Amino acid sequence: MSFKGIRCVAYCNEQVEEAEEVEQEFRLWSDVRNWPNDTLPIDGDEIEIKSGWKMILDIPVTPKIKVIQVNGILIFSDEMDITMHAYHVFVRAGELHIGNETHPHNHTATIVLYGERNEEAMAFDAAIEAGNKIIANVGLIKMFGKNRSTQYTRLHANINKGDTKIMVEPNLDLVAGDRLALTASSYQWDSSEDFFIESYNNSTGEVLIDRKIKSHHFGAPESTAAKYSGADLRTEVLLLTRNIRIVGEDVESWGGHIVTSDTVDYNYDTDELIPRNGRLLMNNVEMYNCSQID
Repeated sequence: MSFKGIRCVAYCNEQVEEAEEVEQEFRLWSDVRNWPNDTLPIDGDEIEIKSGWKMILDIPVTPKIKVIQVNGILIFSDEMDITMHAYHVFVRAGELHIGNETHPHNHTATIVLYGERNEEAMAFDAAIEAGNKIIANVGLIKMFGKNRSTQYTRLHANINKGDTKIMVEPNLDLVAGDRLALTASSYQWDSSEDFFIESYNNSTGEVLIDRKIKSHHFGAPESTAAKYSGADLRTEVLLLTRNIRIVGEDVESWGGHIVTSDTVDYNYDTDELIPRNGRLLMNNVEMYNCSQID
């Protein structure tokens, strides 16, 4: 692994010892026999899910790992809520799975990314620096979360600065702890805001929220489309919460990052170039505090 301050002359990463076939049996992360020296990963480790492995992450909380390089297959167990803590996750010659197209993940799966803007950065090769606080992917990532029947709704009554409740339609898929966002409903483009639900009345549509509203937002019980050439001017209310979450540690206004790219590995034994073509498939995945600088 190459880091900031070190410019690669040729190839940045050690060669992957690729297995000829994938193991038939699953490995459990929690079983010491599946790790070098019969030792589970600890804080600050650099670990590899080796080519040919099929490992299930089956512990509720991982240590804060410096680098997780995935050259085999790593699967989040769906028998418990799991939080992975890491500075760098590098899906290189392998695959990372949380749910799939036909069986979405039902528990809560969270990847928390750590790092400050001037800390060590990853490099795919001599030409591509991926940065830090990152999920870097030149392999395959599949993340399929549980579908929420409510994607967005509209305000059913006006709200003003200082209010701590909003009205939406009843019988929605909303629960305490969900995060909502309001779009701007005036010429003030920066008047959008977000908050968390403290309670939702399924019968009336009343939502109590965890903070005071900052700006006026327009709402009405019925759509305005008939009056305004088909345009519903009521403020949109967006549901942001999903059960698969990628979270950047809140430090220095430096968010987490996800980069999917292509690169070329080199096999020193055969003198061959090995293309790596990243693929990322996501559905119902929430990214929180992941962004460009500031």
